[in-house]
Amino acid sequence: MIQPRRHSSLRIGFFRAVELTAALLGGRRLYHRVHLAPGRLLVRRERLELEGLPTALRGFTIAQLSDIHAGPFLARGDLDGVLRALDEEAPDVVCWTGDYVVHGPENMMPALDELCRCIGRRATFAVFGNHDYKGRRELKISEALMASGWQFLRNGGATVEVDGARVAFGGVEDLEEGKGVDFDRGAETFAGADVRVGLCHHPRGAPDFVQRGAHLVLSGHSHGTQVDLPWLRRLGPPHPGLRARLGRAALIVSRGLGVIGIPLRIGAPAEIVVVELVSARGGS
Repeated sequence: MIQPRRHSSLRIGFFRAVELTAALLGGRRLYHRVHLAPGRLLVRRERLELEGLPTALRGFTIAQLSDIHAGPFLARGDLDGVLRALDEEAPDVVCWTGDYVVHGPENMMPALDELCRCIGRRATFAVFGNHDYKGRRELKISEALMASGWQFLRNGGATVEVDGARVAFGGVEDLEEGKGVDFDRGAETFAGADVRVGLCHHPRGAPDFVQRGAHLVLSGHSHGTQVDLPWLRRLGPPHPGLRARLGRAALIVSRGLGVIGIPLRIGAPAEIVVVELVSARGGS
């Protein structure tokens, strides 16, 4: 089990001061214009090749969204680029991989209407990230979103069926801040499914899902380093890369939509990831 990262009160105070200063100087408007506005937001396309993929699932798409960090630099009106992209892509399923807020559920409420519209044609699944447990008020987040069709997979799973073929989704609590992480329960819907997808905010949980049969694991957390420059990239959590091979399975790590501390991204664009299921060529 990964233990929560603990920062000194001095370090937390310093970053809060930087955050407040950037917000007062118009950081939110700058971040939206440079990174989130329509035409600026990156739509990253990935293909998952699978042997024996049923015909009904060929072309099935999963859009992954992660790490919006609603708060000082993302609020009402800032997800217009996301909504436009989802409307154009029309994914079968939308998967959210955590960190909806910076400091607490109240950060999310100004953007609630837009978040409620960030859903898939067939289903919308979500897990929590480490920031979402602050004050142990994560239920406020899920309660606000469930009415619009979001389904939170808290050590549990669900399936989507298309003409008799099944895609199973499993999710777990965050490895750093969740009170209990149970991959067995998170993968309980995998049995007999044609495609198996694990959702885990922290990328280090991917091997646990793969051991239980996942073809694909979706994670976030690292922001793609957010500021991908020597020394500075070390300030955030380790980034394992955008895509990693785990045996015959794939781990895809989203660079996310929001930021922490400063309204700035360098070499790590805000993005939506769209994964398309395709039949393996040549049976490989």
